Amino acid sequence: MMLMKFAEKCPKCGGNVQTKIIKKSIGLGFVDIPVAQFCLNPACDWYQDFSEQKNPGDIKEDVLQVKIPSIKKLPGIKKSRNYSIALGGFIFIIVISLIFNSLIQSNPQSQKAGDLPDTGALNTSRANMTPTLRAGQDQPSAETGMKGSKKYSIKIDVAHGFNPEVSTINISDIIIWNNEENQRTRIVLVSKDSLFENKILTYSDKYQHQFNRSGNFIFVLAEYDPFNHTYKEYPKSGKIIVH
Repeated sequence: MMLMKFAEKCPKCGGNVQTKIIKKSIGLGFVDIPVAQFCLNPACDWYQDFSEQKNPGDIKEDVLQVKIPSIKKLPGIKKSRNYSIALGGFIFIIVISLIFNSLIQSNPQSQKAGDLPDTGALNTSRANMTPTLRAGQDQPSAETGMKGSKKYSIKIDVAHGFNPEVSTINISDIIIWNNEENQRTRIVLVSKDSLFENKILTYSDKYQHQFNRSGNFIFVLAEYDPFNHTYKEYPKSGKIIVH
């Protein structure tokens, strides 16, 4: 089994890379576990997978199969009695944590509504949720909302930008952005007119905003660098015209 190492730059083209991370419950809390890395350059196909899955879209939060490098190939580590004791203790901790986690999940009343994190986005990544209907090519899909307002659905991804690129709506109407970018761990929805703070969306996440004033509003997608906490905008943009 090949030993994989985290890359700061793409070894193939030298571009920026991004690490895909999933949350895994351990005991009463959660830990972030890296499962894959890939190049952010759309023209580069470099990708390394730390899990047993074949592509990023197959990696699920409730199934974790991480590749463990062979101990013989790790430099500076020798088999010893101390190592065996440490490994046994680590396995014991994992077993106890899984037992506690099973007990907590079997009692739904132990989780209060106030303990759920507020992400600021409509997360529909759970498998038991009904998929959103896809919008048409020329006009966004619309449905009647509260007090006569309408909801319009717009698809977003890095390769195509915004679909549709330009949408015309009325005051009090609602736009729902649907993240269909499945090649990157996350993308950022940015309002160039500061209608809302930057929204970090993972694949299949949604974010909605109600427009309460008229005007022309520009939106772009950006790459988020978690190490430097910076944003790099992609070239394609979308426009919302509010009458």
